[in-house]
Amino acid sequence: MYELHVTERFSAAHHLRGYGDPCEQVHGHNWKVTAFVHCERLDDVGLGLDFRTLRRRLREVLGDLDHRDLNDTPWFRETNPSAEHLARHVFERLIERLAGSPAALDRVLVQENDDSGASYRP
Repeated sequence: MYELHVTERFSAAHHLRGYGDPCEQVHGHNWKVTAFVHCERLDDVGLGLDFRTLRRRLREVLGDLDHRDLNDTPWFRETNPSAEHLARHVFERLIERLAGSPAALDRVLVQENDDSGASYRP
C-alpha cells in the first residue's frame, strides 16, 4: 500500500459562535490543509496518483474558501467553522473530485497554525 499527500494553504476569517472566548470574535488564519490518499498499485511510470492531480483537486475545494469569512459561506452559516468541521467539509468535497481516481482519500488534516490542527476520516 502506498500513501501520498499534498499540502495547500488558504487564508480565511471565521468566528466560533457560542464559544465564550476571544475566538468568538472574527479573526483569521492562514490555514494549512493536507490531503492523504492511498493506492495499491502504481502506473507504468511508477506513480499512484500524480501529485499535480491531487493538488489541483485540493485547490479547487479550497478556492471556494480562500479569502472569505467562513461563517458567511453556505456550508458554515449554521455550523461553526471549527478546524474539525472544516476538515470534514474539505474531505467531503475532495472525495467527490477524486471519484474514479486510482487513489482513495483517507483523511484531511486542517491546521490553524503549525501547532494546532484537526483531521477527519470517515
